[in-house]
Amino acid sequence: MVSGDCITNPIRLTLTHRRSNNKQLKHHLSVCSDISPSSEQIAGSENLLTEIFLRLPPKSLLRFQCVSKHWLSLISSTYFRRLHTRRNSTSSASTVGVFLSRHPNYDFISLHEDHLSSVGRIFERLSDSRGSKVLCNINSCNGLLCLGFKSDDSKTEFYVYNLTTGHHRFIPVPETMVVKSMNLAFDPTKSEDYDVVCVWSSVSENRLCFSVYSCDSGIWRHSNEHCNDVDLCCYRGVFWKGAIHWFSQTGPFLCLEIDSCKFKSMPSTQIPEGQWYRNIEYFGESGGHLHLIEIHKPQDIEFNVLELKSDYSSWFVKYRVNLEFLTNLYPVMVNQELYPPEDYDFPYAFTTLCFLADEEDKAMLLISLPGKIVLYDVHNGIVKELADIQPDSFRNFIGGARYDCFDAYTHVETLAFV
Repeated sequence: MVSGDCITNPIRLTLTHRRSNNKQLKHHLSVCSDISPSSEQIAGSENLLTEIFLRLPPKSLLRFQCVSKHWLSLISSTYFRRLHTRRNSTSSASTVGVFLSRHPNYDFISLHEDHLSSVGRIFERLSDSRGSKVLCNINSCNGLLCLGFKSDDSKTEFYVYNLTTGHHRFIPVPETMVVKSMNLAFDPTKSEDYDVVCVWSSVSENRLCFSVYSCDSGIWRHSNEHCNDVDLCCYRGVFWKGAIHWFSQTGPFLCLEIDSCKFKSMPSTQIPEGQWYRNIEYFGESGGHLHLIEIHKPQDIEFNVLELKSDYSSWFVKYRVNLEFLTNLYPVMVNQELYPPEDYDFPYAFTTLCFLADEEDKAMLLISLPGKIVLYDVHNGIVKELADIQPDSFRNFIGGARYDCFDAYTHVETLAFV
């Protein structure tokens, strides 16, 4: 159900099951024996080839590097990769899938079936390279991932990965910084460089500190700002408009500008009357805007998707969502426990993993149900099943099994350098 003048069409259900043993995608290659003069002209013109390649996705370009030395030289050049990254960073179809983190494992859910196998192989290479180290930090931003790996001696190493190209870079962290989280800041429309914002704890002063690492200079800049809010969700920093944003379930929200290393005023949502905390289920950027989903009561199956105004003046209701119809399609959503614990008051088992919007104002919700992950189109009401989750890949709890909120990290294909 959509607020304002938007009208929701009748609900339709599209079943597209995807399991780990999906059939391999069949690629058909047609080879023409007679090459036309126009084809020769295109093949011989670097300008024409560049314009064509700029319209292709990164995965295809990486394959096309094997066609000839000329194509390899063109596609792998610094100039082309930067130009392609800049031009395709705001594409409405840029989000190809979502990483779902389940400590110490992680899965990939594709939103477009033709992207499923290649991204999975890249992530398997990452698993091999980390050896026995445990993934303890993950943050994504416009196609890049910042990952922390903890070894047996409790030391953590941080890397920035481009899973599309398979390249990665080590991020050196001073020993004096006790890292709470690492957050990526990457805007390819402005620069090919990225920054890493570190939230670290000062043990002697019992407060959170902030530092910014530049991939261009390789130097850390330490902010004079600090925060005493221990409940700040620093692990879920979101990059938007040149700043990293954090929410808190109990205190004020926080915004740190990258260039100045200074706090910027940011509105918080109201804590519901009679409660001492917020129940925020989603906080992220999509379609060039910052969004938030808050469930006010455990029994709420109706909720609002809030959007922050571009001038930072206030949050407003972008969409009103009612998922009650899903309980008819998936009765397992309704808690079947006859004698739940006293502190358990959740009649519905579902989690909003991700809100996806684009420049054309299309909006979708990625929802985790017991044993299922579905994609719900807010405008036309279509529900699409993306995955059946097997019992060994999720946590069992009252009411079913599903991924938690803040387990999801969107993935964008990019040729960006790390």
